[in-house]
Amino acid sequence: MSSSTTQPNPKPSSGARRERGAKVRERVLKVATDLMARRGYAGTTISAISKASGVLPASIYWHFENKEGLLGAVIDRAADAWFEAAARAADQEETDSTPEQLNHAGFRYVFEEAPEFFRVLLLISLERRDAGGSTLESVKRVRARFRERLVDRLEQRLAGSCDPEHGHHVAERLASLALVLVDGSFVGHQIDAGETMPVEERYAQMSWIMGLARAALIAGEGGAA
Repeated sequence: MSSSTTQPNPKPSSGARRERGAKVRERVLKVATDLMARRGYAGTTISAISKASGVLPASIYWHFENKEGLLGAVIDRAADAWFEAAARAADQEETDSTPEQLNHAGFRYVFEEAPEFFRVLLLISLERRDAGGSTLESVKRVRARFRERLVDRLEQRLAGSCDPEHGHHVAERLASLALVLVDGSFVGHQIDAGETMPVEERYAQMSWIMGLARAALIAGEGGAA
């Protein structure tokens, strides 16, 4: 009489466990980004993220330690994806694009391609401005990184318009202005969703202001840095 021996199920390899863990982490980050973009940081609970992602709260805490850690990961993940896409868009630009055309492309990306990311940044900046800590520092780093890249691109476009030192000064001022324009226009667009001003008109107005500023700064009429 023969007997069969039940073999234990093999344990998953360490590589398989890492892959599964990475997928869980990515699912949580996607859900958290969507919820925070709609509800803000305070309105997004670990319980809500768990329910929407299908990941147990204990597993979320294992991956991110706490809600603050999760928020920092959301910001870093979104920033990496945003800058990667922006770099691809920049590679496709015409080499003779003007600074205004360059910023037009940047405005379009923020408004149409990655609104959730920018919305999260603004909401967190407002909600957490008094809390300090690593989260607010993450937001500041992202904005500084965006500004640095914009300065670099603007300097390239201004190379033939003025000497390098003055071109750097102009690029610094234009980058700061671009951030102000994007912040204000994005908030306005979120409020009226294009009802009072079509998004293309917003682009046109921002590019017009950037053009006036560029001409004034190149001529030395922009004031002190």
